[in-house]
Amino acid sequence: MMMNHMKSIVAKRGVASTANRYIFSRFLSSDRYFEDLEIKEGVAIVRLNGPGKMNTISSGMQGEAEKLFREQILPNKEIKAIVFISSKPDNFIAGADIDMIKQVENKADLKDLTMKAHGFFDELKKTKLPMVAAINGAALGGGLEWAMYCDYRIATTSPKTKLGLPEVKLGLMPGMAGTYHLPKLVGYPTALDMILTGKDLRADKAKKAGLVDLVVDPFSLESVAITQAKGLADGSVKAGKKLPFMQKLQRFIMEKTPMSNYMFNKAKETVDKNTAGKYPAPYKIIDVLKDNLGKSRSTHLLDEATKFAELAATPESEALIGIFHGMTAVKKHNFGKPSHPINTVSVLGAGLMGSGIAQVSVDNGKYKVLLKDAVEEGVIRGQKAILSELQTKLKRKRMTPHKFHETTARLVPLSDASPNWKRHFANADIVIEAVFEDINVKHKVIKEMEDVLPPTAIFASNTSAIPIGKIAEGSKRPERVIGMHYFSPVPKMPLLEIIPHAGTAPEVAAAAMEVGTRQGKTAIFVKDVPGFFVNRCLSPFQVEVGALVFEGVDLKFLDKSMKSFGMPVGPITLSDNVGIDISRNVGNFMKNADLGVRMEGGPPDMFKKMVENNWLGKKTGKGFYLYPSNAKKGAEYQVNPEVVAMIKEARLENGYGDQPANIPMEDVQFRIISRFVNEAAFCLQDEIIRAPADGDIGAVFGIGFPPFLGGPFRMLDIVGTGQFVDKMMKLRDEKGMQFEPAQILKDYAKSGAKFHK
Repeated sequence: MMMNHMKSIVAKRGVASTANRYIFSRFLSSDRYFEDLEIKEGVAIVRLNGPGKMNTISSGMQGEAEKLFREQILPNKEIKAIVFISSKPDNFIAGADIDMIKQVENKADLKDLTMKAHGFFDELKKTKLPMVAAINGAALGGGLEWAMYCDYRIATTSPKTKLGLPEVKLGLMPGMAGTYHLPKLVGYPTALDMILTGKDLRADKAKKAGLVDLVVDPFSLESVAITQAKGLADGSVKAGKKLPFMQKLQRFIMEKTPMSNYMFNKAKETVDKNTAGKYPAPYKIIDVLKDNLGKSRSTHLLDEATKFAELAATPESEALIGIFHGMTAVKKHNFGKPSHPINTVSVLGAGLMGSGIAQVSVDNGKYKVLLKDAVEEGVIRGQKAILSELQTKLKRKRMTPHKFHETTARLVPLSDASPNWKRHFANADIVIEAVFEDINVKHKVIKEMEDVLPPTAIFASNTSAIPIGKIAEGSKRPERVIGMHYFSPVPKMPLLEIIPHAGTAPEVAAAAMEVGTRQGKTAIFVKDVPGFFVNRCLSPFQVEVGALVFEGVDLKFLDKSMKSFGMPVGPITLSDNVGIDISRNVGNFMKNADLGVRMEGGPPDMFKKMVENNWLGKKTGKGFYLYPSNAKKGAEYQVNPEVVAMIKEARLENGYGDQPANIPMEDVQFRIISRFVNEAAFCLQDEIIRAPADGDIGAVFGIGFPPFLGGPFRMLDIVGTGQFVDKMMKLRDEKGMQFEPAQILKDYAKSGAKFHK
């Protein structure tokens, strides 16, 4: 926030130090957003250095910038140009302070705040002082908008330098002239793509697109920025490059012909397909860009500010911002710090899961990785899968050749036949096993590993349901055992469940969080119970899907219903993707676990015959759907007629009849999702998860719970826990005690309390 006590000393005109610069000491408080102003060769160096880890735009920064401009830059006639540069490593400005938006009670006031900021930049522009943005690290959201207000932009070759407008990911849109400036710099097609997806550009691509004027090495950024600023001031450097003919033609077509309608209509079709109309932000972005073609700047900016404020007031934005904050909240813990550094990660099992864990460890985590499989063929297959993914990054220029070779050199493939595997494992800091889901197999692996590993090494199990305490019973060092449950496919799925058992040493839990974070995962701590959190909540969900199948609901209708609700895939497709055998094993395990009546209400074991017939889903080409080998990408799969016949026969045998059910989609959606949400509430009530944020993050990142709803607990706050409980009680009376709401839900419904304050 803006400091009440400030002190500024304006340099006397015409006085220069021997170093030809002025340093102004201005503030009594250490809570500042800019360092002391420097002037080098007539160029004012404005160094951004806010109180947080990252520079973010806030009302405090805005107020201090205005004071700096009016009291130190404007009165000083020796200043001929301005350079904005950050003192923070790898960060120019990361965007607006999200807490500032949250704290504005009446979101309509955001319009006035943004218009006031435009006024400040207008004052700067009126001085005719050339402005240069010297960008090293992230220039995102408001940071890029700040840079685009400048006359010239220089970006560094640092891999952490990226430029983008990611507001749409928070249910918002650019609010500081982003929709106005970006199309003028890069053209409408590129601008639409960037703003609607939130994607960012690296420096080289940003220059090619016209977003930056120059790309330099990080070490030369400041000196080059000063040189270019002086050139802008004396006319030897021209601000902005001359638009190529094709870009001029594109702008003419966009602003003067009906072709613009075609482009915006195609953009809307893409948004419809990708969001199913659940997210308002992309539509408002299209409206602002389309409605203001050819209109004045002031009209455009007012429309942008108005719609920005409207989006900030939507429940979708509140939910998405809640996820953003939740990602930070779940990382906090009281386990202390790891007592031993993690340098070498060993992965046991080179199948789909194991190779995926090894990939994120060697690539994102930058660890030395030992990938071991029982047989050489298995580890060769796993290594090949990893190299293929890295080669794709190399081909798409998301990785340099040097980085590719440096990364692959840290991957060490091993098998039981490797004569030196024990010597390698003797230096491992953590072993993550991804072997067969059998307690006896895991005990055998622990014993084998502990004969080789150093005493400080951590043994982590990637089990999906077996309690970690049971696994630790096979260890002579149970305090070094922990669960790390990844989700498939590992490189794409962002969630990691970390499961300490009752005897896990605190520093082992801290080390697991550190490893998961470096791997690029969003990790949540979960109590050691059957199914942990995600699979525990998913089990009653899948039971209800089975109940609806036996009541006669069409398989495709079930998928369509949950996709319409906002899930990335329907529950039938999910079972095929996971594998019918795995779904059956987890389901049977959970039915024999501690959920009691909450696993009731489903049909007999409908997966049994499917497993016997090898109808295991996508991996065998046949499950609930048929997956022909020659199917084109994106093709609609057909329902397996043999499964339909099997379900019909089972329904008749169990007294369900053979008539299809006529259940409204909304009822199908609530019956399925309520079973998940209710179990999530039990997990919070029984302290299986630490807080509502953990449950929301686990659901969104673990199964694709609709982000626009923010997770089960954020959804309850939006729809009202009282209304949710009333509907569950009605279903309880109609269908059975499996719909009995958790006591915590009934308590919240009675009090009217919310899970998120």
